[in-house]
Amino acid sequence: MSTNVERLQTAQWVLERNLGWIAAAETKVGVVVAIDTAMLGGLGAAFSAAEVAVRTQYWAFLLTMAAAMLLGVGLSFAAMAVLPRVAGPSKSLLFFGRVGSRTDFDYISHFKSASVDELLEDWTAQIHRNAQIACAKFKWVRLGMLWSFLAILPWFAAIASLVQKP
Repeated sequence: MSTNVERLQTAQWVLERNLGWIAAAETKVGVVVAIDTAMLGGLGAAFSAAEVAVRTQYWAFLLTMAAAMLLGVGLSFAAMAVLPRVAGPSKSLLFFGRVGSRTDFDYISHFKSASVDELLEDWTAQIHRNAQIACAKFKWVRLGMLWSFLAILPWFAAIASLVQKP
C-alpha cells in the first residue's frame, strides 16, 4: 500500500469484514436460542406430563432443575451477545451514533471537507472498535454454546426419568 487513498480502500474492505464477523456472531446466537428454547419447551412438556410420583422423585427433579438452569445460563450468555454496543469513536464520520447526532448539513459539510488522512484515521478507529465488538460478541456466543452443551446430558437424563412409569 503506497498511498493513503489505497490504505483507505483497504480499510473499507477490512471494516466490511469486521461487520461480517459481527453478523456471524449474531447468527450463531439465533441457533443457540432456538435450540435452548426447544430444549426448555421439551423439558417443560415432559415435566408437566409426568405423573406427580415421577416428577417428585429426587433424581427426576434434580436433573430437570439442573438442565433448566444450565439452559437458562446459556440463554443469558446468548442474550449478552446481542446487546447493542454503541460506544464508538468520539468524532466519527462513519459511526452511526455520531453521524445521527449531527444535523444533515453539518455532517455533509464535514464529510466533504475531510481529507483522506482524516477519513483513514476515522475508518481505522472504527475497524478497531468493530474488532473489539466482534471479540466481545464471540466470547458471549462461545459461553452460551458451552453452557448449552453442558445442559445436554442432564436434559436427556431428565427427559428419560420423566417419561418413565411409576
